[in-house]
Amino acid sequence: MIVSERQAKWQFSIQKIGIAWGFCMIVSSFNRVAIADLGLPAMLISFVIGIYTLFGPLQPVIGRVTDAFPVFGYRRMPYLLLGTLIGGCAFPFFPGILQEIVNGSTIAYFKCLAAFCAFGLCIAMQANTFLDLLNDVTTAEMRSRVTTTTWTWQALAMAGWAWVFGMAMPQFSFEAMQALYNWSPVVMVGLTFLGVWKLETPLTKGQIKELKNNPPKPVALTQPIRESLSIVTYSPSAAFFFLFIIFSLLSVFLQDILQEVWAKDLFSMSAGESTIFQSMYNGLNTVGLAACGIFVAVLAKKRRQKSRNENERTLPEALAKKILAFGTALVVTTFVCLAWAAYAKSLSAFYVFYVLSALSLGVFIFPAISYMVDMTVKGQESKYLGLWSLAQVIGLFLSFTISGTIYQTLIQSGFLAPNMAFAIIFLLQAMMAVLCYLAIRPVSIAGLHAEARVAAISELNR
Repeated sequence: MIVSERQAKWQFSIQKIGIAWGFCMIVSSFNRVAIADLGLPAMLISFVIGIYTLFGPLQPVIGRVTDAFPVFGYRRMPYLLLGTLIGGCAFPFFPGILQEIVNGSTIAYFKCLAAFCAFGLCIAMQANTFLDLLNDVTTAEMRSRVTTTTWTWQALAMAGWAWVFGMAMPQFSFEAMQALYNWSPVVMVGLTFLGVWKLETPLTKGQIKELKNNPPKPVALTQPIRESLSIVTYSPSAAFFFLFIIFSLLSVFLQDILQEVWAKDLFSMSAGESTIFQSMYNGLNTVGLAACGIFVAVLAKKRRQKSRNENERTLPEALAKKILAFGTALVVTTFVCLAWAAYAKSLSAFYVFYVLSALSLGVFIFPAISYMVDMTVKGQESKYLGLWSLAQVIGLFLSFTISGTIYQTLIQSGFLAPNMAFAIIFLLQAMMAVLCYLAIRPVSIAGLHAEARVAAISELNR
């Protein structure tokens, strides 16, 4: 059943607000407590946090499961609720696990790993099932608008939840942490339920019978990964774009789990005060994205009026590269300025440059998102999108683990003072933004299609 665009935007946004609680809990609370307040090894903590990203390749398999095994006729709603329940129920265990780690328990690290695996499974079930449900109940015309709205609300929710966490736990204590984390399953499952209620139409008895007689073909876990990775063997454009995604995520998220940590190390902020950086980051990043989107839309309208061609692309490739070059210049400049502010331990300068950095990243990210949608070949969309998803998994995992490793190597070891170490981290982010731009320069959509055609012809001639 197709629902109205208004209903789709409202309910899918609520789902994203619910899952944003979990994301924000990890990168604005758990990371701060574990690394800054408890002084646990940053390398191990960042690795454990990054584990949840490695569940991304499960998404195609979960998609086949939801297609083949409806629950009471529903293919999406039960799996969304189950995934959220699994992930939400992991959080109340974290305070006790951290206490065990502090008391010297090695087994507690494995418990922490298991809890993050539960959250990773939650995200894998949410991501694929969310997109399948979106495809089921929206039309092609409204789908991009609904998707844009939901992702915007997720970013804003991250900013809002960070503020809530700061209010709920102004000073760290295990008791305050436990009280806050106990709300996770209630909030996450409750909002997901509101987001899916009466959104999906159950299958009829005839459809269920047909599904049992002709079930979808099973898919091996490694099959989609192998098919997607095969693209880079014959397409240099795909290989460079694969690197582009990894570098872009490193440039954006290398600081993610350290935001609250530098608040304590550089400026002696409390647990409640340090959440301001997560709020600023997500809120202003969304503003930057929106501003760039409005600018592109206005230009597109003028071009269509001039050419009288309603089918003209909203963001032509040449314009996307110009915006990316401009965004790269802004990002590099603001990261260098942040490095100076961190080194000088100037909180007022840090705030100014952090605001500019978050806005600049919105401009930097906008053309990257557009490229990801367009860099596919007709009839092979799943293979190419699977490759880009794999690049996202690698980029996110590396952003967590590299930042934690740097923090432990430079700061926890006492090798460098925190101000010098954080200055180096911001300069590394600037370098990643430059590498990102260098990786995209030789890439073109036409080149990607031409390489795919050559590969197809070669395959036919074998």
